[in-house]
Amino acid sequence: MFFRFLVFTFFLVFNLVFTKEPAITIALLDEPFYNLSFNDNPSLNDSIKKIFINDLKLNVTFKEISYKNLKEALEKNEIDGVALIPKNDIYDKHLYFSESIYSEELFVVSQNQKLFALGDLNGKIIYTPQMESYRKILDAILDNNDLRSYLIPVDNLDKYKDNLILTSTPVMYKPKYGINVSKSTGVSIALTEKYKYLLPKINTILKNGFREYFLNRLISLNKAKAFNNFYESLTPEEKKYLNSLSSLNVVYENASNTLISYKSEISGSYKGIAPKVFRILQNNLHINFIDVTDKGYSIDSLNNKDVDIMLLSKTQERVKDFIFSNKISELGVYVINLESNPNTPRTVGVLKNSVEQHIARRYDVDSNIITFDNFDDMVLALNKGDVGNLLVTNKEFFDANKYNITFFESIPINLTFNKNNVILRDIIDKAFRYIINIPRSTDEATLERELENRLIYQKNKQFRNLLIYFSILFIFIILGVSSYLYKEKLHKKTLLVDSLTGLPNRFIFDKFCKEYNYYFGYTFVIDLNNFKQLNDSLGHGFGDIILKEFANFLKNSFITDHIFRISGDEFYGFSFESIDTIVERLSKYREFCPTLVKNSVTFNLGICAKSSKTSLIKSFKYADLAMLETKKDKNSFYKIADKDFIEKMDREGAILQLLKEDISGIYPVFQPKYSLEKGSLIGAEALARCDSKEMGTIAPFEFIPIAEKYNFIHKVDYKIAKESIVFVKKLLENKHNLENFKISFNISIKTFKRDDLIDIISGLLKAFDVPGKYFEAEITESIFVLDMKDLITKLKELKKLGIQISLDDFTAGHSTAGLLPLLPIDVVKLDKSLLDSRTINKEKGEIVFKNLTTLIKDLNFKIVAEGVEDEEQVQFLKDLHIDYAQGFYFKKPITENEFIEEVKFNNDI
Repeated sequence: MFFRFLVFTFFLVFNLVFTKEPAITIALLDEPFYNLSFNDNPSLNDSIKKIFINDLKLNVTFKEISYKNLKEALEKNEIDGVALIPKNDIYDKHLYFSESIYSEELFVVSQNQKLFALGDLNGKIIYTPQMESYRKILDAILDNNDLRSYLIPVDNLDKYKDNLILTSTPVMYKPKYGINVSKSTGVSIALTEKYKYLLPKINTILKNGFREYFLNRLISLNKAKAFNNFYESLTPEEKKYLNSLSSLNVVYENASNTLISYKSEISGSYKGIAPKVFRILQNNLHINFIDVTDKGYSIDSLNNKDVDIMLLSKTQERVKDFIFSNKISELGVYVINLESNPNTPRTVGVLKNSVEQHIARRYDVDSNIITFDNFDDMVLALNKGDVGNLLVTNKEFFDANKYNITFFESIPINLTFNKNNVILRDIIDKAFRYIINIPRSTDEATLERELENRLIYQKNKQFRNLLIYFSILFIFIILGVSSYLYKEKLHKKTLLVDSLTGLPNRFIFDKFCKEYNYYFGYTFVIDLNNFKQLNDSLGHGFGDIILKEFANFLKNSFITDHIFRISGDEFYGFSFESIDTIVERLSKYREFCPTLVKNSVTFNLGICAKSSKTSLIKSFKYADLAMLETKKDKNSFYKIADKDFIEKMDREGAILQLLKEDISGIYPVFQPKYSLEKGSLIGAEALARCDSKEMGTIAPFEFIPIAEKYNFIHKVDYKIAKESIVFVKKLLENKHNLENFKISFNISIKTFKRDDLIDIISGLLKAFDVPGKYFEAEITESIFVLDMKDLITKLKELKKLGIQISLDDFTAGHSTAGLLPLLPIDVVKLDKSLLDSRTINKEKGEIVFKNLTTLIKDLNFKIVAEGVEDEEQVQFLKDLHIDYAQGFYFKKPITENEFIEEVKFNNDI
């Protein structure tokens, strides 16, 4: 008996000593969100401890460690696993991962930098956490979208929240702007090889309820932090007002029946994005939002406070009487008209007092806008031809087989308030920022509507089947009749002519270009001048008289040719006669068009020879481009699109397309500037150049005018400014001596007009942490056509950034010399033409040059001479004590690497 007792005791002690769970050290990542806790919500790190202590019953030690130091801790065997870590292949040598506990989403956010789409990241600095896996994901996203950004890993993102930061927990940084860039790999538990045998058990624990438990903790933490951010953002007055609210009357937009708000056919209540937003507000703010949409309240109810909030679009007229929240969604506006009805008037129908009426007034005169009290009457008027077009938001009511449906524009939908209800508006705007995710609400509303549509579909399935059964009886009859009607319809279309002039219309023109592409002759395009002014001032009736008179003249002049009225006052023609004959016939319009002559209506003409290599469509296109050229050149009313012109237009089109799609081929070269007194390098002018894989090198005299013509020049200016700043940063990091050194970049007149000029330049300086004292902004005399007050304000703002201002291409031939004392500039650059004038008349040229430099020096400006090409010019400038010079005598524009060598050489002297 005693022996049995000894044996039992031995085994008990053995089990206690030798089967004790192993000691294990688990890292808890020292990340702000993982350690965040609110009231009864434990932190995520505390929640995950439950698996190791309660479920696995391990003898575990937890050690907080930063992600930055994680690799070192693993290599030194200081830890045996990580409690929460994003899955990645970076630690494959050290760790084995469990199944995912939850999936993260990655965002780029900022408190101050505007950010609306992925393209806004291009060229920007983005601060990231030390997690290399996050950076790899963002790098891949940027690369896939041909974007380039600068990713800088930092230990504490909170210090950089005014800039762009990459995070999976935007709620921690209270961002005002942000975009969702990607889903990351899932977050899991990871163990070293020694303990990987525990992973199957951990996976089972996750499946058996822990994953759901953890996700609830995660959601609760996000909501608690978001509401805390919201509440902290409220002013004392807003908090007091919020506490006093019990209920608010809300009116949805019930006429549009869109995803923003619609009346459910199943429940009878309003659903969609807006109702979902109000449910979130009600749950978080404990305010009862009462739906009074069907009680007949109008917008005036906001003024008498019967209604507190209405769902409306923001228009210029409404802004005068009401205030609006940030937009919660957008609504598409569409133009609806019949597929073909040549007799319809040029009018647009809208519902009375609707947003469509406000939009129509922006683009057309009131006499062309017809208002309707209800939707059915409006559609009936369109079908009868009493109105030519409808402007609507609910395109779903129109059959695409019967009507032309064309997207017009998107309009923002906002919450609208009484003007005295600023506090309520501001509270809700803050709620939008902190506790309402509009994209998520939109996705949920979309799924909800799809589900309802499926339920309605099932409910009506039997009825539809019965309807289909009876419809089959008539299918063959309908098909026969439809086929006949369709053929008749096509036949009628071929006979369509413009109802006003009797000329073939656009439809016939398109058919002509397809069916008669083998024709050889001459295409020409005519556009009347001064017609629009007369049409607007004297009325459409008078305008119609002019169009009819000119159309009759064309018919009688080109009896055997083809003339088309394309639109408005634009006419296209195809003739087998010679160019001289076409021009001669059209020149006689004064004899046959007295109304045009009396009212000074002329025209511009473009002509192109239709060859075997060119289609009719292209030939008309070149003729049209030639016509547009004549509007710039007042010496002739017509222009011929010859071979040189076509090649020029094709190349211009190709360059334009290149600039539209990608400006990565734009880069700077640097023309050095030198001090004439010391002979030392004092900086350079950054000049734009362009290379393309498809087109090779494109000269500045080609792409700069095109960029200006088509309003892309600001992209070129900002690109060169940015590359100049990056270049200076590189010089500073390499410890080059840049004392009294400046890189200048050009700002064109169109760029100077832009409201974002100062923000862009200051943002670039701040992003790359480079002082403005190393830069000079060059403006030309043409900039003085701008508003002087705005011009001087922007120049002063640039100088506040430390940037020096230079007036480029200055000559004595301009009237701006008198403006010099008024301008906050530092440097005047004398145009090359001033030096060149000495070669024509040396004595007079030097008098002008000397007097001009004396004037500029008396005003205490520095002087740069441009275009210096020989030793004699250098000596002339030195004698006049000109400060600086640049030109081919010193250096041609050189590449970045060549300029760096020039800087090194200068530093070594």
